[in-house]
Amino acid sequence: MHGRKGLLHNLSILTVGQSVSQLANVAALVFLADILGPHRFGVIQIGVAFMSYALITAEWGMMSLGIREISRLDDPKTIFNYAATHCGMLALQAVFILGLGAVILPRLSFYHHDPFVFIIYLFMVIPQVYTQSWVAMGMERMKWVSISRIGRSLIYALLVFLVLPIFKGREGYELQRWVPAFFLIATIVSNLIVNIPLARWFGKFIHPRLPSWSQCKRRWIQTSSIGANTVILRVLFNIDLILLGVLASPEVAGNYAAAAKIIFFLVIAVEVFWAALLPRLSRLAKKSPLEFRNAFNLYFGTVTAMLLPIAVGGWFVGNDLIDLLYRGKFTEAGPVFRVLAISYAMLALATFLGNALLAQDRQKMYLSPLVASSAIAIIAIRMLVPEHGGLGASWGIIIAHGLLLVTLIVINMGNFNKLMAETLIGVIPGLLLMALVLNLVPHWHVVVQILVGGASYLALAMFPLLRLRRLSSLS
Repeated sequence: MHGRKGLLHNLSILTVGQSVSQLANVAALVFLADILGPHRFGVIQIGVAFMSYALITAEWGMMSLGIREISRLDDPKTIFNYAATHCGMLALQAVFILGLGAVILPRLSFYHHDPFVFIIYLFMVIPQVYTQSWVAMGMERMKWVSISRIGRSLIYALLVFLVLPIFKGREGYELQRWVPAFFLIATIVSNLIVNIPLARWFGKFIHPRLPSWSQCKRRWIQTSSIGANTVILRVLFNIDLILLGVLASPEVAGNYAAAAKIIFFLVIAVEVFWAALLPRLSRLAKKSPLEFRNAFNLYFGTVTAMLLPIAVGGWFVGNDLIDLLYRGKFTEAGPVFRVLAISYAMLALATFLGNALLAQDRQKMYLSPLVASSAIAIIAIRMLVPEHGGLGASWGIIIAHGLLLVTLIVINMGNFNKLMAETLIGVIPGLLLMALVLNLVPHWHVVVQILVGGASYLALAMFPLLRLRRLSSLS
């Protein structure tokens, strides 16, 4: 019942899907920022941040557990029954979050900017019940997962580009209210893109139904740490934006989001990467710890070598890139982007290491670092935002992300090997050359800066990366 394609095939499919999706998302984001302006764009981005908390709390680690457990099942009937009861638990949790959100939402200070926007984003927990891409991931059927992601992003982007301008300037039409509705429509359609092939494989659609009470308890015990980790990790993803919504104006939040949403793709990319890795590495962690360790070092070394030049390059070209994308309308976003390029690179690496603990059934060790880092993020941002605005929020979050990464490196120390360390030392000359080149060409067009800087890095970093891949395959 599981897909028979190799890990590289799965990674390639998800990478293509995520690349297309990210391009569509960035295009829609830049267009929204332009058509809405800083205030209404800020309201939308605060709403998206709030929605993310509602979604992950309603999901509570169920999908990660489902991927891991389905990857270890072979009988189609068993997989179908597991998936249906898992969706039943998701439905139960969604109802609880809807009730909780209805109580909490009106008491939040940013709610009055446009209640309709926040209510629609809260209702996104309903279609999440029927989001069954996690079933396809557990079965390693990555093609339809990738198509679903592309579909959601393209449908959303098309609605934003084609429908939103129709209502611009018309009396009685609040543009920002259409944005969450477009996202709701896109999510429902993208669900069908995966659910229909699943129905063909199983012979019928997966509909939610509750498992026995003993099964509920078993799964909730399993997801207690996964869900808590995910919710607290979300604090490190976007508590900066939530606190800006509380402590500052929507305009400040809008400028911050204009920077954060562009560079946040680093974290999303690592999460997508792990969507392909988790089923296979979960089995390796159980059956062959040595093979797991070799794979872990190969992928962590490769991901780190890819993120480092983005962090360095983002620091040097951040102002020019933001000016190019937003045509100078979000001037405060450039300095924020420079800091977040480094900060989100660290968070992406920390996310990789946290997922490695999940694959090894050590997810409980992830909780304490997340709690400590989140507390520091809230305290630092709360102290810095009143005086320094969005830039202060970026300073606060980089402290928290750095602490989380260092702590998880220590926890995962037993997984690292000498080859991976040699590789990362080997790419340092490439980073230094890249920094030197970008420092010498600040007046060139930003696209040329990126191309020249990237080529400089690859010229020196390619050899240690190829060596890592070659020697890892021989281990």
